[in-house]
Order: sequence, then structure tokens, then C-alpha cells
Amino acid sequence: MNTSITISNDIRALDLEIIHDYLANQSYWAQGRTMAQVQQSLEHSMCFGAYVNGELIAFARVITDTVVFAYLLDVFVLENHQGKGVGKQLLSHILNHEKLQTVNWLLRTNDAAALYEKFGFQVIDAPETYLRKSALI
Repeated sequence: MNTSITISNDIRALDLEIIHDYLANQSYWAQGRTMAQVQQSLEHSMCFGAYVNGELIAFARVITDTVVFAYLLDVFVLENHQGKGVGKQLLSHILNHEKLQTVNWLLRTNDAAALYEKFGFQVIDAPETYLRKSALI
């Protein structure tokens, strides 16, 4: 059965409970993130949801100025929808979004580099030129 997937960046359509549960309890990068933190992060990002019959099955958000820079993060596909091309559809939609055509992209992943490379992402040439400052939480 071929199920139709709808992708939207309407923040009002997002299911905050599903997003929080996945990030705080199932992801390796956002363990312990509070509901308030998730909600605030969504309010300050371009958010994208993938839906089947109105139910959220995948999510990603982009922090961006829409001109020069975009950081892709918190990307996930719910387990029972993985391996069906949902992530590829979601990434394609995001990368082709009209407001994100001039930006330079950055992301970080421990386990999905091969997927992102299919969309033109490359390992940073000189990682030693990038600096970071972590939050003191």
C-alpha cells in the first residue's frame, strides 16, 4: 500500500508531544531536553513535519537567517516509518524550500552521513578552523 506523505512547515500542525518524546527519550543528541526547551526551540526555528493522514511521522528544524546560513538539526523519522524514503522526502522538501535557496548549510550527525551526502553535504574541509562554545547546562 502506497501511503501519501504530506510535508508542511506550519508550526501549528506539529505534535509537540511526539517531538518532545522522540528528542528527549529516543535521540542520542537531545536526551533529557525538557518540554519547555523543545517548545522554545520550535518557536525560534523553521520547522518541518511529515505527515500521514494528519499524523506526524517525521520532523526536522532549521535555524537560519534565510540569506547566508542554515543549520539543520533535530531530524528524525519515527521508527515504524523508517526505511520507506520519508527522510529523503523531508530533506528534499527542506533543501528546495524557496526561502532557503541562497544559504550555506551546516549539520552534525553521528550516524547518517551517507544520507546527507546524497543531498550534497560534505565533510568540512578544515574542521580545525571551526570553533564551538558549549552551553554551561
